[in-house]
Amino acid sequence: MILSARYPLTSLYRVEVSGWDSSQSFFVEKSELEWNEETGKCVVLSHKLNEDALIFVRLLQHAAPDRSEAVAYEANFVGRTQDGKNQFRLVQAQPRMEAERMMVQ
Repeated sequence: MILSARYPLTSLYRVEVSGWDSSQSFFVEKSELEWNEETGKCVVLSHKLNEDALIFVRLLQHAAPDRSEAVAYEANFVGRTQDGKNQFRLVQAQPRMEAERMMVQ
């Protein structure tokens, strides 16, 4: 019987991240999005963000004639890299039900 070890698949994507940093200044920064089957999506930024900050991530594609659309994510601080940058785990933002109810009324 042959046993095969399961290795989590990790992919890197060149992205553009934008949003408001912890000092409430708008920023746009190019980075790499690491997508791992087990740990999810992570990105490293030089900017500091507030906990659960809402950021926008757009895939940078070299061959695409038009720009891809940005996707909203909540960024959760994971830690600092050895070179002092900030690492965040990303969770895709979902519409908030309270805001939807208030708009309908």
